[in-house]
Amino acid sequence: MTLAAWRLHLTGLAILLDLLLASPARAQDAATFYEGRAVNLVVGFNVGGGADTYARLIARHLRKHIRGNLAVIVRNMPGAGSMAAANYVFNVSPKDGSEIGLFAGSIAVDPVIGGVPAKYDARKFNWIGAPAEDISVCLSSRTTSFQTFKDVLAREMVTGAAGTSTYDFPVVLNNLVGTKFKLVKGYKGSAGLRLALEHGEIEGFCGVGISSLRALGLTPDKVNILVQIALRKNQELADVPLAIDYARSEQDRQVMQLIFGWRAMERPLAAPPGVPEERVRTLRDAFDQTMLDGEFTADIERAGLAFGPMSGKDIASFVEEVYRTPAAVAKRAAEFLRSDGAR
Repeated sequence: MTLAAWRLHLTGLAILLDLLLASPARAQDAATFYEGRAVNLVVGFNVGGGADTYARLIARHLRKHIRGNLAVIVRNMPGAGSMAAANYVFNVSPKDGSEIGLFAGSIAVDPVIGGVPAKYDARKFNWIGAPAEDISVCLSSRTTSFQTFKDVLAREMVTGAAGTSTYDFPVVLNNLVGTKFKLVKGYKGSAGLRLALEHGEIEGFCGVGISSLRALGLTPDKVNILVQIALRKNQELADVPLAIDYARSEQDRQVMQLIFGWRAMERPLAAPPGVPEERVRTLRDAFDQTMLDGEFTADIERAGLAFGPMSGKDIASFVEEVYRTPAAVAKRAAEFLRSDGAR
């Protein structure tokens, strides 16, 4: 064997040895990193709502599925429908896997639509998973005259708004369907909307998931569910119409799909870009195992929360698809959302 061939042979052996040893080394690095560590879970919502409930249950159980004596600490960072938390995690959080975030699924579509202070590229987040697909609804208090969706098509309803979806969804329906939601902005989270509804300050609100309604104690004897805002019906609400079925054209339907579609990934979790792959894999695996944990699912059921997990890889695929939205559809969506000053 020539000297050149011998060197090539040794190089090949070195590469093979490196490949064989790399995976255990990376796994060991993640295990060592998380040993005895506190991981921050930055939640883009106020304390007491449905998103906060998801976050605290996930924090309680996620730690069991990461090797080491790990603590997961919830930090609430509300603002702009979780945009503040998304901007923070993307740009400020350490890039080492010690801080992750829980946001509204809308942060995946907001940069595509525009008109919001998004300081991130949703494709570059390291998506970990989402605990559920949820169905948003529009509702009214049973003490009002608004009993069905047709009532809101016929006359003005005073409607509370507290964040991105509670702004955006009624604005889109006003523009595309002809509803008459009169927005009153500035409420603090879904808990604030509930109090305003109970005190008679508003007649209803839109854009809150049915899981959040359960967590808030807004039971069927207290509210009327007027319409479902999703891409497909929840069978528990089989008699309640689907908003997208009121689309007047194919482009209108595409706009609604863009704006409403993120509900398929309710309360997604993500790590910032730049986190080492083995730590992202550790976090994803721990999330997946948490979703299979019988104690976690029992807690979810007791809290009355929706459950239907989506993996980090599937979220990443969804986000890539969103970023391929035709420019004309995204532009029209932006025009509608801005027409009421919602953005």
